[in-house]
Amino acid sequence: MNSPPPEHRRVKITTDIQSNSSTKLQHLGPSHPFIRQVDILFPSSDILESALCKLSTRYAECQVKLADVVHSSGPFADFYSQPQRCFAMLSNDVHGDDVWCIDPRGLLTLLVTKDTYERLGLVGRRLPFKAHKDYFVIRLPLQKNAESVANVARRNEALKAWDARREREGLGAWNVVYNFDESTLPGLMFSKSQVREVVCQMTKSNDVHIPLPSLRHHPSTSQTKAQPSISDGQQPANDDDVEDWNLEMAELFEWVGMASLGSQRLKANDRVDPYVALYEYPSPSHVGNITRLRWSGLIGSTFLQSVIDIALATMKTLPAPDSGMIKPFVAITAHSCSTSPVTYIPPSPSTSDGPTRLARVDGEDTWCLFATSGAGEAQGIDFALVESLGQYDTRWG
Repeated sequence: MNSPPPEHRRVKITTDIQSNSSTKLQHLGPSHPFIRQVDILFPSSDILESALCKLSTRYAECQVKLADVVHSSGPFADFYSQPQRCFAMLSNDVHGDDVWCIDPRGLLTLLVTKDTYERLGLVGRRLPFKAHKDYFVIRLPLQKNAESVANVARRNEALKAWDARREREGLGAWNVVYNFDESTLPGLMFSKSQVREVVCQMTKSNDVHIPLPSLRHHPSTSQTKAQPSISDGQQPANDDDVEDWNLEMAELFEWVGMASLGSQRLKANDRVDPYVALYEYPSPSHVGNITRLRWSGLIGSTFLQSVIDIALATMKTLPAPDSGMIKPFVAITAHSCSTSPVTYIPPSPSTSDGPTRLARVDGEDTWCLFATSGAGEAQGIDFALVESLGQYDTRWG
């Protein structure tokens, strides 16, 4: 029996320096509105643990009719034009192929089958993927005055008819999850909502090999202007330095992944049979203890950015290590809700509404930020950001 080939993945690695005046890392949270899990990994530190463990957020689950949600957008439609946009909702039905979400921009995105699309009568676009031409994406802005009165009426009637059709077919109301900032949007809770608390879960691993990170820019870039490097199965050049850099990045992020899973292969006393498992930890390394913090649930952009900001700011306050000791670092990994038709919002305003993707359970949109205190008096942060996308996503073309 022949096993199917593994799904094609695309990986992008960006290395740079975050200075006090730079805003590059401040867009990570707002650009990822539907996160289901965040992990933070670092050499065990009471200071970092104290600063991060107390952070918590919450989200809610309920059943709604989509037409009612869109209608209720009226009272807080002005909110979408404010800088702090903290509302997001995602359909979470187990049955059916149609999904939708409302992201913090106030944009309702529908991903529907051909049958649903033809019945709705709303204007959309076919997915640009040959294997999934029978899916369509429809984008509807919910802000005030974003559409004409006639278009809004047509939209509302179409969504009401869709809800009624679901009732007749026995599907009923939509199961959804959503989060919002109560201080910004008081009273937005939908009826019969069940609130879920998202608290930090801490795990420690003792006596493991921890790399001594020394991040450097891609060899093809200068020290003054770093550019992202995209690895898509092809080497940009037959250059030993480029090959070494790729290997360094692969080993570093492989270690982060294994440490996040609590792998026994990282243990200093690991004596596994090489015929069973073979792993080489990054070199140079040091034996010490590591801490992993995890938040699981629907995590909003505002909370995600606060976790990133606090982790980086706290790390910069840690004392410099002695020679040969572990340099302070944090590795932040975030997994998007792959069943959402939107997982990424471009940080800069553009004429488009962002990339198109196929929402599916086995999809992928994951990123990991590895950051450590920079050298010199600039007090910057050296970082490497790796992003991984599955198939059927147009973010990188």
